[in-house]
Amino acid sequence: MLRRGLSFVAGAALGVVLWWMCTPQYNRVLALASTPLARIDRRLAAAVLMPRERTIFITSSTALPTATIPADQLTYNVILLLGLFAANARPLRVRNLRALAIAAAIVFTFHCLGLLISIESTYALRQGEWSSAHYGDAAGRFWLTAELVYRTVGMFGVVFASWWTLSREPQL
Repeated sequence: MLRRGLSFVAGAALGVVLWWMCTPQYNRVLALASTPLARIDRRLAAAVLMPRERTIFITSSTALPTATIPADQLTYNVILLLGLFAANARPLRVRNLRALAIAAAIVFTFHCLGLLISIESTYALRQGEWSSAHYGDAAGRFWLTAELVYRTVGMFGVVFASWWTLSREPQL
């Protein structure tokens, strides 16, 4: 039990270092992958997602106001992911590393979804008159709730669910 606890701490520490050092590069990939999702909403069809260090800046050639999303606040759950997989019985076994890669892909997909939710919430609630003109009260409440649920439960829930599902030994 102590070994697993120490392994968790070591994996989480590695996660902190990787997250801190790689966030600017990761945000480039995140912005690129999330741009088509953002454009599904016709209000954001002209949005251009530009990574800037630990944030993603949103601009456009139309009347869409600019916004800044703190993307690093949407991705730090990778620290928990690495800690959990490091605490598994045989962390360097191929099966565990494969499961970690699959879980990372799942978490990346949710990072894209989380960024989309944060963008929608920002434009629905924090853009003054533009928000009032383009989103109703119900839409504003929906996107605020979606962002709060994602940030408090979803970010960590997807990590735990991925780890739990992919780390289980197959039943014979």
